[in-house]
Amino acid sequence: MKYVFCFCLAFCCTVLRAQDTATHRLKGVFFPYPMDRPWKISLGFTNTTMPYDITEEVHYRIPALDIHILKKLAPNFYTDIRGSVQVLQNLFTIGPRWVHKFSERYSMALGNDVGVWFGNVNVQEIKTRGHGFENIPNFSLGRRFNKKVLLTFRADALMDFGIKTYAVDTELKTKRRLLSGSSYSIILEQPFYGKKALTIGFRAIYSDFFWQTWTLFESFDRNIFYPQIIVGLNL
Repeated sequence: MKYVFCFCLAFCCTVLRAQDTATHRLKGVFFPYPMDRPWKISLGFTNTTMPYDITEEVHYRIPALDIHILKKLAPNFYTDIRGSVQVLQNLFTIGPRWVHKFSERYSMALGNDVGVWFGNVNVQEIKTRGHGFENIPNFSLGRRFNKKVLLTFRADALMDFGIKTYAVDTELKTKRRLLSGSSYSIILEQPFYGKKALTIGFRAIYSDFFWQTWTLFESFDRNIFYPQIIVGLNL
């Protein structure tokens, strides 16, 4: 994991040297800034590493298709729609985002995403299904550099409720905290080619429950660290 962090840090330091001060047509979907067009769309993936505390002997990563859509509602107000798709298990969220611009360089946003996740695993002798709901209040702080290079820090509170899991038709009783944990992300968005932009980010999740691990049924009650890589192409 330290090599991934060093790569992201070196990547950030390299691209932030560009020299263009244009502020229009910013391609960021994470960057907190008033939208200059009705829609913004990003397609990419996330890759989350499962910790040994959950998997015990196997240290594996779970990739997911990441679909991110913004819909402008007012000059400083838009809707954030996002889907994390893995076929067997999926998460969809939607929420409002209010943006405040301090200057052409600095801006912030407040939001609250609500979502639903669901999964169905029917492989050999494993037959489980589950679903649950999430509420994710969030805060973002952005810094715009030259050449439309956008750096965003984002903090989330993770709230999980209504979790139901079943083995065949038997409901498995689990007790979860409403406030499961929190996450912290640092995300870089920069021009890539043509009119496209590239997103690369790192998210540190500290949570008692992470929706992608609903089939593992951990028996302890404490926050665990889940590192996540975010990559996207902003259209």
